[in-house]
Amino acid sequence: MSYNRQRVLFYLVFLFCLCSACRTIEASLPELQADEAEAFTSKESIMSIELQINMAPVLNLVEKSTPKTFTGAKAVCEGVSYNYDFKRKPIVFSTSSNEVNYMLKGDFSLKLNYCPLCVSLLGKSSCTVPRISGSCGIGEPRRRYSMTYGTSIKLNKDYSLSSQTHLKNFQINDPCEITFINIDVTNKVKAEVENELKAMESKIDKEISAIDVKSKVDSVWKALKTPIELGPYGYLFMNPNRIAISDLRYNDKEALFNLNLFFSPFISTQKQEVINNNLGDMPDYNQVSGFDITADLNAGYDSLSSLLKKEFYNYEILIKGREFIIKDLSIIGASEGKLVFKVSFDGHRNGIFYLIGTPVLDEENQILSFEDIDFEIKTKSFLLKSAQWIMSKSLIHQIKEKSSIDLSQKIITIKSQLLEKMNGEIQDGVMAETSIDKLRIMNLLLTSKSITIRTSITGDLKITLD
Repeated sequence: MSYNRQRVLFYLVFLFCLCSACRTIEASLPELQADEAEAFTSKESIMSIELQINMAPVLNLVEKSTPKTFTGAKAVCEGVSYNYDFKRKPIVFSTSSNEVNYMLKGDFSLKLNYCPLCVSLLGKSSCTVPRISGSCGIGEPRRRYSMTYGTSIKLNKDYSLSSQTHLKNFQINDPCEITFINIDVTNKVKAEVENELKAMESKIDKEISAIDVKSKVDSVWKALKTPIELGPYGYLFMNPNRIAISDLRYNDKEALFNLNLFFSPFISTQKQEVINNNLGDMPDYNQVSGFDITADLNAGYDSLSSLLKKEFYNYEILIKGREFIIKDLSIIGASEGKLVFKVSFDGHRNGIFYLIGTPVLDEENQILSFEDIDFEIKTKSFLLKSAQWIMSKSLIHQIKEKSSIDLSQKIITIKSQLLEKMNGEIQDGVMAETSIDKLRIMNLLLTSKSITIRTSITGDLKITLD
């Protein structure tokens, strides 16, 4: 009987030891930061965008709206009466630095008659002698002429177009050598036609003012308001505030101007609601070059945790001869300015404990590391009582070394995705050409649910409107 009791006691002790060895180690969840840290002060960025407008539609409109034939007449009883007929060839367009020029060339004919004296009888006037008739360019080669208009175009604060068109010159290349009593008819007809051509100035300006530029600018504004997907890194919100546009300049058949975009961009791992405020009137334009953007990346701890999980999954560490395998390492929040890490492990024992550490950015090398890594106070108290062997300096050292994240490669990926999204057709008829010189992380800010990363982006952006 005594022997059996000893056997039972032995088995009970063995089972107790076995259960103790397999018992899960699970520290209490630490208290996370309740008060939000003061957010970064919002910094408005300015981007100078070079815009290029294809002038072909405007020039085609001028060609279409300019008559191909100019006809007119002046009939008087006494003096010179005439009829003229001007025809033109297609307009030849050119530009100077600040205006569009279009030259018209063609030919004309004149038919005229002359009465030296008229008398009135019973309310009817008649010439006292037979009229003297003549012609120019009829039954013979038509006479040649050339004329040039100049138009300067301005984009107004409400994004409408206004223009000033003036007749720069009108030249008759083959004068008609016809005179009646020393009267040069050619110059008189030229003066009459010139008046009609000057009347065309206001008509051309009216046609240009009817061109819808506002809808094109609105399409750019809408594109800027639309979040840009950055794959696993979330979304870039341009968050535009206002724009200012320089005066137009010209190069061949293209109109060029610079647009200053005032905006407060940020990047978020979560898609957020966009406030669709309408584009307001333009402020005054001041010249800047390229863009220098300060953008805040608001990253949930889940996204940062995913980087750590890849590094630590099944990572083995020997602690005093005991096998310790990290199954998961994630960030669950912040406490007193430090991040709180949840470590799930297996091996000699399994369980969960918590570490704390301060994120530190090496701005020059773009490396994110975690300094002052230590066991969280509740975890430390728990392990001292249950599994003191885990509290190893070697464990802390290896976690600290392996948790350093080289962000430079991540930045190259983000830069590549930005270039892909911001080059090519971004909206119907809106083409973008973007270059990025630098993309760097400048600062970090911890909150209870996310980490905000302040970035700096410099480069150039050119947009072409068809």
